[in-house]
Amino acid sequence: MKRILPACLVLSLLMWWPPNQSFAQADDMENNFTPANPPELKPITSHQTPAYKAAKNFQHGVNLGDYLEAGRWGLKVDADEFAAMKREGFDHVRVPIGWHRYAGAAPDFTLSPEIFSRVDFAVTNALNNQLAVMINIHHFDAMDENPTQATAEFLKIWQQIAAHYKNFPAALAFELDNEPHDHATTELMNPIYAQTIAEIRQTNPQRTLVVEPGGWGGSGELKNLVLPPDDNLIVSVHCYEPFHFTHQGASWVGADFKQTGIVFPGPPTTPLQPDLTLNPKNYVLNWIEKYNTLPAKKNPSGPVAFAAKLKYLHDWSDYYGRPVHLGEFGAIVNADTASRANFYSAFRRACESENLGWCIWDWSANFRYWDKKNHAPQPGMHDALFAKKP
Repeated sequence: MKRILPACLVLSLLMWWPPNQSFAQADDMENNFTPANPPELKPITSHQTPAYKAAKNFQHGVNLGDYLEAGRWGLKVDADEFAAMKREGFDHVRVPIGWHRYAGAAPDFTLSPEIFSRVDFAVTNALNNQLAVMINIHHFDAMDENPTQATAEFLKIWQQIAAHYKNFPAALAFELDNEPHDHATTELMNPIYAQTIAEIRQTNPQRTLVVEPGGWGGSGELKNLVLPPDDNLIVSVHCYEPFHFTHQGASWVGADFKQTGIVFPGPPTTPLQPDLTLNPKNYVLNWIEKYNTLPAKKNPSGPVAFAAKLKYLHDWSDYYGRPVHLGEFGAIVNADTASRANFYSAFRRACESENLGWCIWDWSANFRYWDKKNHAPQPGMHDALFAKKP
């Protein structure tokens, strides 16, 4: 799920979502990993592949959210902020980009020099500060609505990106598509990814490429992923659990997630009273009851919400020989300061215990790490992400 989802995507998602389910339930899986992918996905036995070596450059990252992906230019990012990212301890930057918004008409879909100029600014400043970079196609609604019809534009965009950056350092990675969903199922994206990878390989034979499954990049969709026999592919998955905590009161979500005052970890010192003006559904009331009453180890607003998922990612990666990158996780600034720090710390430690590289959402937008006014991290955030292991 995206913190800055266009209204049309939010409406589409809420119309599709079953009324008695939460976003968390869509990503359910067995806690114990069992190989279940189609036989076409052949395990790679070696963990010394180019992808695994590249993954070492993508361990502690930050997303430039609400910058180049949403409409015209969003937040401003100054050159000295990349130096700040490096000083804080980040080793890579993920740059979400709405390339399709700056593409010309069919059949060439020519990208404007304007978008390349803006992306070049981010890429070169990151690389100049010894930060690896991951650039993607973000919010490509046409792909989610009709993958078959949008494939031609998707391929043309990647042809141009690949040609433009073919001589850039290996520390620049291409992520093919952000959070495919709706009609862009994993099964439909598999052959599109294979075709795109083959196209990119014509100009970037050794470039690290990143692939997300469908279902909004959910871990539950890994079982349907089929990758070509390319040993320089990283798989990316997103996780925003516990969603009632991480997205509380967000302007782009429905009423089911408007309840605020949720702390992490639960249970709260004083039981949370449901906001009845939101007309909460039964499953929301049940979640709040569990949040108010269950002990910390079982509380839905605690590490139990994501620990099993991250273990599954580790086990899947280990079996199939494909490094997995946690491309997005985070908590909105509507949550209290202490709870945000607690959440980022717990999630980061869980990722590291499963040997998963991570990339927080985001640098300075609604889930911000950085306080642009004071030129400093938000309270508690630096220690939450970079405290030394005891």
